[in-house]
Amino acid sequence: MSNPLNGVAFLDGFADNDRNRAMDFKRNEHMERLAALRDSQPDAYDRISPTIRMGLGYYENDKKNAIAHGVDVNKGNN
Repeated sequence: MSNPLNGVAFLDGFADNDRNRAMDFKRNEHMERLAALRDSQPDAYDRISPTIRMGLGYYENDKKNAIAHGVDVNKGNN
């Protein structure tokens, strides 16, 4: 639905959506614990709701994007 706006150049140029998302990244200790659970106890992780696992996937994608844009993802609330 937002695709038409992604192709429009505004007065200050094209919006850099990836950079904007990277600057908005906030470390979430709950998600960090879920990632650790996935790595340490995969059986317990498999019993978690698919919605929560999807949320972890989105969080990890945002974290990778933030790292790619030079954001320190190890700080508490940036």
